[in-house]
Amino acid sequence: MMVQKKNETVPTEDLVESIPVGSFVATFWDQFEQSGERARQLRENREDAYFNAVREVIKFNKQYRKSIAALYEQARRTNKEVVSDVMHQINTGKEKPEVTSEDREELKNQLKEVTGQMEKLALTPVRSIFHIIDQFEDNFEKNAEAGIAYSRERRNAWEEVRKEYVKKARSTHLDFIDRSKNSLKELVKTR
Repeated sequence: MMVQKKNETVPTEDLVESIPVGSFVATFWDQFEQSGERARQLRENREDAYFNAVREVIKFNKQYRKSIAALYEQARRTNKEVVSDVMHQINTGKEKPEVTSEDREELKNQLKEVTGQMEKLALTPVRSIFHIIDQFEDNFEKNAEAGIAYSRERRNAWEEVRKEYVKKARSTHLDFIDRSKNSLKELVKTR
């Protein structure tokens, strides 16, 4: 046996009113705005992470150069100790009749001068390179920071324009839905 269902008829005007189109449109635009905000937040997080990485690398490089400079200073101290040992040996050396104390003093002074000049010659390129690298890294950090600030400023300016377009598009979309609904009501009434 077949059971027949009773046909229920819903008035068409009520059917048109029951369509939740307005909430669908509002949800669509809300999700669009949230998506834009998430994308902006992710972009800013990436920029912050990049800038923090740049700072950390520069900080590490400066510490590395300090350790190299410390090694150089240790080598300098060692060289001075060697020179002072040589001087001490010259002073305590056997007295030879042909070498006078004036000659010894002159030899000491010449040895000190030669070692000082060698240190200056060795240190000058190292200091120059470190100075150039420091300037380069400082400029790179400043440029990265300025670039990020400029990019954010530019995006924020366009963000205001985008928000206005979204607001207008949302209201236009809702107006269109309301007009379509009213037109559908009128069409149903005439039938």
